[in-house]
Amino acid sequence: MSKKAELQSNERRQLLKIVGAFFVGNAIGIHPAFAATLPTDQERKTFAAFLDVLLPRDEHSGSASDLGIDVKLRAFSETDDNYHKLIKFGCQWLNMTGGPPFSELESQQQIALVEWMTTSDWNQIPRRFYTLVRQTAIELYYSEPATWAGTAIDSPPQPLGYMPPWQ
Repeated sequence: MSKKAELQSNERRQLLKIVGAFFVGNAIGIHPAFAATLPTDQERKTFAAFLDVLLPRDEHSGSASDLGIDVKLRAFSETDDNYHKLIKFGCQWLNMTGGPPFSELESQQQIALVEWMTTSDWNQIPRRFYTLVRQTAIELYYSEPATWAGTAIDSPPQPLGYMPPWQ
């Protein structure tokens, strides 16, 4: 057998092992790639605390976690692997302060860390996590009628559209 034929045979064997392991893992319901991405209790607390820094409670409405935005975003992330990984890695990064986890930091420390994220490099986890999660969280938060108190609106402008300026 030539070296080239032997190499191709080894590559095929390796590929078959990987494919076989994938199907066996799925058949018994414990695919290690998915099990490793389940959020821990600390990541859930960190994510809720991060969202509460972005959308805090005020005299008119509750914070993001009060309205369940953290739960909705985690549920949404289950439909998109990249978004799910972003949330997981973002929460892990937030907890790497060298001290207590992000959720246990003083409010001013949390705010300072989030402010730093706004100016960090777009190609790194902190900025991408901040920007993408913030955009989605704001959309979900302000779609909740409970957040409209204290504003001039009592319903979203859509699907009816904006009223003409003369009315």
